[in-house]
Amino acid sequence: MPYCFLSLSCISNPGIFFRSLFSREKRKALLNELLESDHSPERKATSIGFGVFMGIVPIWGFQLIVAIFLSVLLKLNKALVITAANISIPPMIPFILYGSFLAGAPWMGEQATAVPLPGELSLDSIKVNLQQYITGSFTLAVGAGCLIGLISYIFMKLMNKKTGPVL
Repeated sequence: MPYCFLSLSCISNPGIFFRSLFSREKRKALLNELLESDHSPERKATSIGFGVFMGIVPIWGFQLIVAIFLSVLLKLNKALVITAANISIPPMIPFILYGSFLAGAPWMGEQATAVPLPGELSLDSIKVNLQQYITGSFTLAVGAGCLIGLISYIFMKLMNKKTGPVL
């Protein structure tokens, strides 16, 4: 399979283009960059947790740009941050929205409302529930980022090939 980058054959046949992007060698190089880089397990887990946090934070349209900028400032693994920040893909959005809304209810106290049904959804209901959603999305982002970061740290420590399993 020839390497192609925006050649005529790649444009006319997108399958060739995607196969050239995701060849076995490139997948192996990407996995090595993600998992076998010279960063410590702590930095990798922090990168993953930060990426999940940035993927959930409600700064729509700017999540990835801000995540990359902050990962450079914080000296995190940019590849892991970018990969983990893509948690907000379209199939996950309803779960993130629902989880954010539920996570915001404890912060609202007496003003907390139930999730509006599709028939009850209007601009007024969105305006009333916006504060609950925003506080909940930050709560969910912090919680999910910490949890996924911790899980990935434990997993990396258990699977450390240099020292063997930690059990």
